Amino acid sequence: MKKLFAIMIVGSMLGGLYGLSLSLSGAYQDITDEYGGGAYFGIKADVIVGLLPVLKARGYLAEVDFSEGTPMRFGTFTGSDLLITIPMAMPFQPYLVAGFWFEKDVYTTFKVGAGAEMGFGNMSGYLEYNLNFISPEVGDSYMPMNLMAGIRIPLKLGL
Repeated sequence: MKKLFAIMIVGSMLGGLYGLSLSLSGAYQDITDEYGGGAYFGIKADVIVGLLPVLKARGYLAEVDFSEGTPMRFGTFTGSDLLITIPMAMPFQPYLVAGFWFEKDVYTTFKVGAGAEMGFGNMSGYLEYNLNFISPEVGDSYMPMNLMAGIRIPLKLGL
């Protein structure tokens, strides 16, 4: 009974004041052809948890890249970012993106970007631009640019 109560409390915290949302996006990746394989399309699914009114954490749940070899990542938090909202009285909500990924013996990535989100009833659409600095363990560093567009659907977990 205690475990069920703890799960209910965590669920209400995540879905309560600052919210929890699920998003699905399409991404046009490596626009500048930095990696050498050409620009390619990808599909991403992620979950966003509101930590504070102006700060959210995004964790990627699944990612499929339609490039040569079709790499696919699937699992809980295959990458993560912080979204810093810029409060403005506008129909759309601008935000900044900052991220860091480390994969031992493979690469380290720093990510910065900007985006905007606009509500449409019970869901919202967003457009986001990212610049990644990737430093592989072997080889030269490179800086691919990505453009993402998608929808976000709020999840109501509160009691």
